[in-house]
Amino acid sequence: MVKKTNDIRFELKDKLWWWGSNILGFIASVVLIVSFVLTLPFRNYGSAGMRFAVRLIFVCLLIGVFVGSYLYYIPHQSPDFGNKTKYFIVNRGDTVYDIGHKLYKMGAISGEFSFVVFSRLLGHSRKLKSGRYAIKPKTSMSEIFRILTEGAAVPFNITIPEGLTVAQTADLLDRQLNFNKDEFLRICSDRVLLDSLGITADDLEGYLFPNTYNFFYDESPQRVVNKMISYFFANLPDSFEQKAKKLDLSFYEAVIMASLIEKEAMIDDERPLISAVYHSRLKKRMRLQCDPSVIYALGGLNRPLYYKDLEINSPYNTYRYYGLPPGPICSPGKASLEAAVNPADVDYLYFVARGDGSHIFSVTNREHINAKNRIKRAKRLGLLP
Repeated sequence: MVKKTNDIRFELKDKLWWWGSNILGFIASVVLIVSFVLTLPFRNYGSAGMRFAVRLIFVCLLIGVFVGSYLYYIPHQSPDFGNKTKYFIVNRGDTVYDIGHKLYKMGAISGEFSFVVFSRLLGHSRKLKSGRYAIKPKTSMSEIFRILTEGAAVPFNITIPEGLTVAQTADLLDRQLNFNKDEFLRICSDRVLLDSLGITADDLEGYLFPNTYNFFYDESPQRVVNKMISYFFANLPDSFEQKAKKLDLSFYEAVIMASLIEKEAMIDDERPLISAVYHSRLKKRMRLQCDPSVIYALGGLNRPLYYKDLEINSPYNTYRYYGLPPGPICSPGKASLEAAVNPADVDYLYFVARGDGSHIFSVTNREHINAKNRIKRAKRLGLLP
């Protein structure tokens, strides 16, 4: 209702401007004709002063006609910048000059000065709202004013991929939104929020569900966090907690398991197999030996994992400590959550990466060593990356 009222007001204001500019031009034309007729008797007998007055009136009227036409034509002009919708961002704190410059550079208006002048004349300069806006081809300046003053912003489609940490998610959002990253991280560590979700860890690691979201440019960190958490719970596999209990895992431990699977698996069909290996190792009291958990303990790596890295004294080092790490190492997707509570019915205890995204799975350590040797030979021969 409020938006509809604003539309009516803007349309009324636009029509008043149209009528005003046309009436001004009409009056100027009438006065020009009348003054011409009234001065006819004096053309042969008039003094130099009378001729000057006539010329002055004529010039003023021409200016009036020009101004009236200008006042109507410029706001309703629709520059041709192609046949594709263009997007631009108004940041908080942008002046009317900044906005005019952006619009001019993208070809949406014919001049920056005109935009500034009309925004002030029409009283729009203090009403322009920040956000991301879509400008369609042949949109007039008048329509642009309506879009900006109503805050008719359009959302971003932002994809949060599987396997990101809380910190990586914050960085991604910070690059694309007018976003307070520090506030986002603070909310993700808010003890009241964590307790309400039954999370004993220090942050929301594992709960920021990977998905493609529609976020507005000025979306608040709190709304972003709330949306991602709600998507997490909405996308949990059926009977997730009940299935976890049957596997002797708590809800949170199942999320941890899913995060390990997410970082290890690149092929969906292998997720249940990797899950089976980890579940079997837990039952047999074997260390999980999950490389991604060590990388997480190291704060991330831009290089291969070295043997010396496996010595780090961290509860996330599953080469050194038994059992699951104390928390998730990333945000798992739905397929990994599904695999965490639905492991394949196999006897595998080992797997090794081929280097192409797939793995070789083995039951015994001897088979595992042979698999690693085969992969090394294949890499030397250039058969594997």
